[in-house]
Amino acid sequence: MDSKKKFSWPLILALALHFTILGMFALSALFKPDIEPKPVQEIIHASIMDETKVQNQSETAAEPEAEPVKQDESAAKEEVKPEVNPEAERALQQAEAAKEKAEAKQAEAAKAKAESKQAEAAKAKAEAKQAEAAKAEAKKAEAAKEKAEAAAEAAKEKTEAKQAEAVKEKAEAVKKSEAAKAKAAAENAKAEQAEATKEKAEAVSEAKQAEAAKAKAEAVKTEAKKAEAAKAKAEAEEKQAEAAKAKAAKAKAEAEAKQADAAKAKAAAEKAEAEKAEAAKAKAAAEQAEAAKAKAAAEKAASAAREKAAAEQAEAARMKAEHDKQDMAEASAAIRQKVNHSWIRPISAAVGMTCKIRVRLMSDGTVVDAVVTSSSGDDFFDRSAENAVTKASPLPVPTDKELFAKEFRSFEFVFNPK
Repeated sequence: MDSKKKFSWPLILALALHFTILGMFALSALFKPDIEPKPVQEIIHASIMDETKVQNQSETAAEPEAEPVKQDESAAKEEVKPEVNPEAERALQQAEAAKEKAEAKQAEAAKAKAESKQAEAAKAKAEAKQAEAAKAEAKKAEAAKEKAEAAAEAAKEKTEAKQAEAVKEKAEAVKKSEAAKAKAAAENAKAEQAEATKEKAEAVSEAKQAEAAKAKAEAVKTEAKKAEAAKAKAEAEEKQAEAAKAKAAKAKAEAEAKQADAAKAKAAAEKAEAEKAEAAKAKAAAEQAEAAKAKAAAEKAASAAREKAAAEQAEAARMKAEHDKQDMAEASAAIRQKVNHSWIRPISAAVGMTCKIRVRLMSDGTVVDAVVTSSSGDDFFDRSAENAVTKASPLPVPTDKELFAKEFRSFEFVFNPK
């Protein structure tokens, strides 16, 4: 029993020593992130004594020699003190393995931290590029808006200039004739309406494009803000657990899901914008149909006006023809009467004698020339007829210059005195 106690205390001390070393290794792994060089293992030299041999020695000794035995026991005790059990050696090896495992875990954590930092840098770079693209898109939308406003202003000035030109042409057309005025006004109104409709459609189209570009830029800006919020959230999560690679992957997956949601929202906005553009296109088509309808009505009205003007002109021409015919008859009768009063009857004249005279007049009726073109057969009668026409100058002619030029500038006069 005493010999067992002798060997148990050294074993306990060795185990306690090894557990202390293990605890120190664990503490060094927890509180020292930097990898330190492996400490030199302490080599303990020990020897194992046979228990039976010790017992035999104790039994062979005599009772009177108890005191020397005690001395031997103390010597054995001193000799066994530094001995180590194989189990202690195995525990030491396990401690070494645990230390290597801890060092491997520490290296893995450092690697995960580096990968997380690289992912964060890539993410920041992508977000910067996205913000730059959003800024460029906003500038593009602003330029498109300014272009649309300038185009609308130019179209307005062009319309005003064309309207002024149309008014001028309309005034000149009024001076020329009443019928031409109606025709020119209808054509100008039609052209102005078509041009104004076209320019209005172009201005509306450009304004809608600028509005769409602006909405797209705002959507991109909203996405950038969302991405910035996601970045802040990811940074907060990174600060809370930098060494958690699985948690970083989860945050990345959440960011990708948010980007997918943003892309889905953007697609929905683009779809709504396309529907809006389609509605605007349908509205423009309706406006074009309305303009075509108005154009047809204007053409119909212009045709009716032309027909009415033609009828009025025909009626005026008919009335003028009747008036000219009456004026011709009256002028011819007056000329015949005045020439008859100016005629001096020759001795050779006989009843029923006639001759035809070609008469040329000035605009006031003055006789320029009177020549017999068809003789009566008596020269004295013919000469008396010519003298009678010359003596009756100026002859009574119509006041209408057009009728005078057509019928009385040069005409044949049949002289047949009663």
